Amino acid sequence: MTKLIAFDLDNTLFNDKKEISSETLRVLTKAHNLGIEIVPATGRVWSSVPNTIKNLEFVNYAITLNGAEILDVKAGKIISEALMPVERGITLCRVFDDLGIVYDCLSEGKRFMTNYSYQRIDEISSGQWQADIIRQSALPVDDIYGELRNTKGIQKMQTYTLDQELRMNLLKSLPIVFPNALFTSSVINNIEINDPKADKGEALKFIAGYLNLPLSATMAFGDGLNDVNMIRSAGIGIAMKNSCEELLTIADHVTTDNNHDGVAEGIKTFCRGIDDDDE
Repeated sequence: MTKLIAFDLDNTLFNDKKEISSETLRVLTKAHNLGIEIVPATGRVWSSVPNTIKNLEFVNYAITLNGAEILDVKAGKIISEALMPVERGITLCRVFDDLGIVYDCLSEGKRFMTNYSYQRIDEISSGQWQADIIRQSALPVDDIYGELRNTKGIQKMQTYTLDQELRMNLLKSLPIVFPNALFTSSVINNIEINDPKADKGEALKFIAGYLNLPLSATMAFGDGLNDVNMIRSAGIGIAMKNSCEELLTIADHVTTDNNHDGVAEGIKTFCRGIDDDDE
């Protein structure tokens, strides 16, 4: 029996308008009432997670920054973190600067960008929603290397480009040059970089252990490359119909897309009692 449901947010739980449908919210609420732990699992930092998630009273834990930070939401504390060493991140920054690629670095809850990158947010964004999130949360700095050296470690880095050939080439080449970093992607214009221990799959295993639940009692939903290991690790791994090809290939089940209540449909398919007429 499923005791924990984890789900990505963008292009998974959220529809293309970045909303949770009333049907999906109803099903999540019913799952909670049946004793199932509801866990958002996102590449976003918690501060940029929409209030539609933060205000859900039944969300007790959250996987953020692809697993670099796992939160006890109610207690307001970090229960697990996996940071990239600062000098490793700075080496990556030098590569991106040399290539003229827009990027940011998240550390200790702050989002640092070079002035060059900050001035090009609109050029590289996949939509106004993304540009707004980056601009509202990013801190343009003159010396990003110096800023990072004043932190204890890097939670996540991201590069941005609308050039799909460049993006795919970087996704193939960077892991070869930097085998001690984890490279994934969540949307069509980004590459997300974490410490290898910062992974949604590992985070799911941690929370299951933290709550004394077997992995077989977990269910997970996702759509992007940064969801692959979470879908592999879950007792039931479910891909959205709009998922990347790799996720569609390895998932236990493919549900409807994010604009047609895919998360709700997946839960109803595998969790008994969701649609029982007991109201």
